[in-house]
Amino acid sequence: MQVDIAGRVNNLQLPLTQPFLPLFECLVNSIEAIEDAKAADGRIDVHVERDLSQAALPGSGSEEINIAPIRNISVFDNGRGFDDGNARAFFLSDSTGKATRGNKGIGRFTWLKVFDKAIIDSIFHDGEAWTRRTFDFVKTTNGVENERVEPSSTRHRKTAVKLTGLRLEYQKHFPKSLETIGHKVIDHFLIHFVSGSCPQIALHDNTGHSINLNYVFAEEAKQRAQDVEFSIRAQRFKAKILRFQSSSKKHHTVSYCANQREVLERKAAKSMPEFDARFTDEHGQSFVFKAYVSGSYLDARVNSERTDFMFLQDADLEFPGEMTRAELDAEVANVLRTIAEPYTTALQQEKRQTIEAFVQQKAPQFRYVLQERHSARLAKIPPNLTDEQLDVELYKTQQDIEVEHRQLAAQIKVPPPESATGALEYQALYDQYLHEENELGKAALAKYVVHRRTILEMLDSALKLQESGAYAREDFVHQLIYPMQKTSDDVEFEKQNLWVVDERLAYHWHLASDLPVSRLKVINVDGGDEPDLVVFNTPRAFSDTRSPYQSVVIVEFKRPERNEYPLREEDPVGQVLRYVSKIKDGLAKDRDGKTLNVGAIPFYAYILCSLTPRIRAIAESRDFVKTPDNEGYFQYHKHSGCYIEILSYDKVLSDAKKRNRSFFERLQIPIL
Repeated sequence: MQVDIAGRVNNLQLPLTQPFLPLFECLVNSIEAIEDAKAADGRIDVHVERDLSQAALPGSGSEEINIAPIRNISVFDNGRGFDDGNARAFFLSDSTGKATRGNKGIGRFTWLKVFDKAIIDSIFHDGEAWTRRTFDFVKTTNGVENERVEPSSTRHRKTAVKLTGLRLEYQKHFPKSLETIGHKVIDHFLIHFVSGSCPQIALHDNTGHSINLNYVFAEEAKQRAQDVEFSIRAQRFKAKILRFQSSSKKHHTVSYCANQREVLERKAAKSMPEFDARFTDEHGQSFVFKAYVSGSYLDARVNSERTDFMFLQDADLEFPGEMTRAELDAEVANVLRTIAEPYTTALQQEKRQTIEAFVQQKAPQFRYVLQERHSARLAKIPPNLTDEQLDVELYKTQQDIEVEHRQLAAQIKVPPPESATGALEYQALYDQYLHEENELGKAALAKYVVHRRTILEMLDSALKLQESGAYAREDFVHQLIYPMQKTSDDVEFEKQNLWVVDERLAYHWHLASDLPVSRLKVINVDGGDEPDLVVFNTPRAFSDTRSPYQSVVIVEFKRPERNEYPLREEDPVGQVLRYVSKIKDGLAKDRDGKTLNVGAIPFYAYILCSLTPRIRAIAESRDFVKTPDNEGYFQYHKHSGCYIEILSYDKVLSDAKKRNRSFFERLQIPIL
């Protein structure tokens, strides 16, 4: 049976984000060739050829962007070479010649997936003479072209594999700098570097830049790996854990390896939030942990492309010796936590203090989450979060607790067993449910009280001189207390803040905010000028109960610190009296459209403003009575039957704070 090499390459699944696999395959071949040759002075040189015509101008971006892109990569080694045995294995698709080393026999096909072709030039000793073999490996049916085997005058082993024509779709994801490529190689072959048996590996490019990876590894790994062995379902694993101080290593990572090669890498913080930031050692040096997990289980379950493992998908299924990825992740997390405990303890304490301060000062609704029984949940919250991020994480924690609470509620609905033991267990569950119900109720109340505090803070801020040099407009204050151009049919109870003015106002029958009086479905108004007056002066009229109305209240907002009320224009008192007159003159209706008599219904009006000299003059000229605290005026207007209060914003704010003070103190919420 013949194999179509072009078809084999086309069918190979290789993500665009893994363009370095061909280089790794070359390096694996070189390392194994050096091992086969038993070369004490084993050496691998990787030459990166850049397309210098595409180099960016200096200063036009980051260093990685400025570097010219890679076109070709050549790998040189002094290993066994392409002798007849290795050549036969190479020419045979999916060869099993190196199966005992974990090789899948398809690595060379990744060369043609990422590059246009590979050129092989190898000098080896066949046991009798020095020989040179050259050929091209291309994406055709046969794959191998231009093979030549001839005597060699060179008397030392040397093999070169040149990968030419890096394909554009993979080039976009291929790192450019030698340092980045070097760290990729070290990560992939970390176990070789740690063992001390790794050949010398150097990287070079055509700009004269070179780095020795063995030296880089020795400098970055300040101490040898810690080996930790563990078992899952009778399967043995080993974790090699190193500390890296290099600034290029920004994250703690876990790598799963097969046959001494990295296959998968993930950030440790995904399952261990406390590993989100670099740690600091006793000398003040920051570092990261990198764990490399290996074992025969992983060797046997790596896929042919070496991009993933075949784990058990469902933990409920029982297969001897099989496990899920989550099981392995959890055990590796336990290993890492044990190793890192000296560095995470202080971090956890600092995080706890941050969370407690945030809850105490800004989010008391989460206070019950701080209880010791929820400490495991808090441990999962990442450190170094902003207030906004921490608020989200605490909310998620609260949701998890509420879900468990609902599950507990379902449990106690089941009648208790008749046995004494069963009854005691049921009583314990019931007591736990009542305790949590009480805690969650307090949290809900605290959340609402915090909302009130926020509204009062915003109102307080609106009454101050803004950065623009002016005061906030009256529509801002209006919108803060009740959405504009809405009726009570449109607004949820939680979205209105009428309690700022008067707690009783929240319990009304109908309310209109910043709408023409003619649009109110509870009253008929004749004439064409009323809508303009209502729209521009932001009146609102509402009743306390169902028909017939017991009272109607009008609230009028004025811009903070406004002092201009020209004599030729209507003043705020005149405005509200006109609204009262219009409503009384209209034919009132209930929600069912029934006409009502509103003549005898009392009216109340609040004029909210700053008590500027002009406002005080208007109040005194209309015989208003000053309040004892000098922060407002009141009067009963006999002709209209309307009780009117002129209140300063400062008084409204101060009174609202006083009314809510007991809530703040009871729930230990900082008072403004």
